[in-house]
Amino acid sequence: MKEKLTKGDDDSSNPITRESWMTELPPEMKEFGLGPRTFKRRADDKSGDRSVWTDTPADRERKAKEIQEARKSFSKKDEENILSGRDKRLAEQVSSYNESKRSESLMDIHHKKLKSKAAEDKNKHQERIPFDRDKDLKVNRFDEAQKKALIKKSRELNTRFSHGKGNMFL
Repeated sequence: MKEKLTKGDDDSSNPITRESWMTELPPEMKEFGLGPRTFKRRADDKSGDRSVWTDTPADRERKAKEIQEARKSFSKKDEENILSGRDKRLAEQVSSYNESKRSESLMDIHHKKLKSKAAEDKNKHQERIPFDRDKDLKVNRFDEAQKKALIKKSRELNTRFSHGKGNMFL
């Protein structure tokens, strides 16, 4: 041990490498015997890509580039080529039938109305309305007759044997 400590620099020529059990995931344990006694919920296929646990940043970049290249290769032009001529012809027939025979949907009509109202509101000149206490706070919701009738009904609730006359059965 003393020699190892005194020499010191000789080990620097050897790069330190980790053992495989440190850098790789262990194999999935099957039939370990300690799990719950239930039916298997999944098929025997792998549970997904386990390489995410051991990927280095370089591996992640390489996979990301591969995915981007795959996306670029499959573009809208490829989608148009995938559709057969029969499918295109049927789609055209359906759209022409819908335009000629079917009326406009209620949702489309509703959206058009909302757009027209929004356009009208933009065109209107907004003028500032002065503050009105009664209108803005809605203080006077009842007129005098309604107020007196409500007070009269509430007095009857105070008697010994009475109950509300409006809703007998709840």
